[in-house]
Amino acid sequence: MKRLFLLSTSLLILAASAVQAQDSNTIQSEASNSEKLTNQAAASALSVYTKWRDESLRNYPQGANTPHLALAAVTQQLDDRTAQVEILLAADMKRYTISVKPLTLARQTSGEYLPTPAGRAVTIDRKAVRKLAQGSDAIRVGEMTTIVPVTRTTQALEITWTPKNDNDGQASVSVVQLRKEPTVTVNGYILSDPIK
Repeated sequence: MKRLFLLSTSLLILAASAVQAQDSNTIQSEASNSEKLTNQAAASALSVYTKWRDESLRNYPQGANTPHLALAAVTQQLDDRTAQVEILLAADMKRYTISVKPLTLARQTSGEYLPTPAGRAVTIDRKAVRKLAQGSDAIRVGEMTTIVPVTRTTQALEITWTPKNDNDGQASVSVVQLRKEPTVTVNGYILSDPIK
């Protein structure tokens, strides 16, 4: 009886060790995938913004320093409860505020979609210090990656972005679809006249 008890206890300990080892590998794998997603998203937002800027501003005398506002966003639903959002905001700014709110979209009989909040907004206020071009007029860039709590019914994210200087800036809003695969969006506004 004592032998049977020791044998069964040993088997249980071995089984528990195997499960723990398997779980720690799974967690490591998930962390590695998350790091890959973050790195991929950061490169995507910067490259998409840079492509938009280079194509849109090439006919302006100041080139990349032409006054403009731009938001590049990479969104991805990671699971039923979380989404990852990587944002690059470019503007003549000292600070910026970004708010990301989950939405559901109800299609109306007119064909339009009615957005309804589907959770709490994540709001971030930061100082903008980085410049991608040279010169005192250079546009500053703010970059961030954040996780947003979502629900199964979340279909989109509303991103409100406000570049600020000494006074409060004017807010702009972008609505971006939320999918399991990364979705890349750029919204840009040029604040100057092109070369004629």
